[in-house]
Amino acid sequence: MKRSARFLAVCLMIGLACFFATGTAASSSGNEDKMYREFDGIVIFYTPKDVASYRALLPEVFDLPDQPLVQAFVIDYYKMAPWAIKPYQEAAIFLLAKYRGKEIWHCIIMPVTSDEARIPGIKYLGYPKVLAEVAFNRKPPVFAGTLKAAGKTILTVLLDTRNHPVTDAERQWFRRLAGIPPVNFLKGRLVKPRPAGSKETTLLEWSEKYPEFFQVATGAGSWSAHPQNAPRDRDWRPGAFDIGVQEIVLAYYFCNKYGFSFGKPEEAGQ
Repeated sequence: MKRSARFLAVCLMIGLACFFATGTAASSSGNEDKMYREFDGIVIFYTPKDVASYRALLPEVFDLPDQPLVQAFVIDYYKMAPWAIKPYQEAAIFLLAKYRGKEIWHCIIMPVTSDEARIPGIKYLGYPKVLAEVAFNRKPPVFAGTLKAAGKTILTVLLDTRNHPVTDAERQWFRRLAGIPPVNFLKGRLVKPRPAGSKETTLLEWSEKYPEFFQVATGAGSWSAHPQNAPRDRDWRPGAFDIGVQEIVLAYYFCNKYGFSFGKPEEAGQ
């Protein structure tokens, strides 16, 4: 029984370490109690070219936001707690939407590199995880993330942080995006797989205040998708990589050495 309870506790915490988008902070300075000890990656936010295609990818229960926005990332969870799953890599695409009049992020696909990360993330958190080849390449000041399936490239995300101090516009986007929660389908219910982040402090502000724990570097981002290479089976969302880029409004590298864990999902209506 103890072993089963421990496994369930671990499973409940599997999934996206969303600190990078929300600026959520934990209550202690150490990370010994956290499942995700250290991780880094690149995140890109862009406005879509085709709003009709964007709307088609959103479930009917959600409304279009005032400004449609796509969030894409590639993350390397390179240091996990010894009692947790092994390190893995992850990519994802989220669409901004409205639910009951409030903005939320809805994930339409989340490729990961192991079944150990995939299966509990689906079963206990409702993330649409699929097995794929995900890689994150660090060659500062340039960072690159790639997604492949069966050796074929589906997505490449690049970030060049060279000679790029944070602009006022980027700072405003960090503020604009802070505190928006993800909402997933889980066993026929809409849930938040974690509490909403703080709207009071952004990740950028945390990195400026606690650089030993958080690093952020903004830069020029680029996106190259090859949707024809995505598998056609039912687990891979059709059209997930077809959303063309109108404008990249924010792109950044982040590193979190503070840590993160998931708890039990909350009802989305709360």
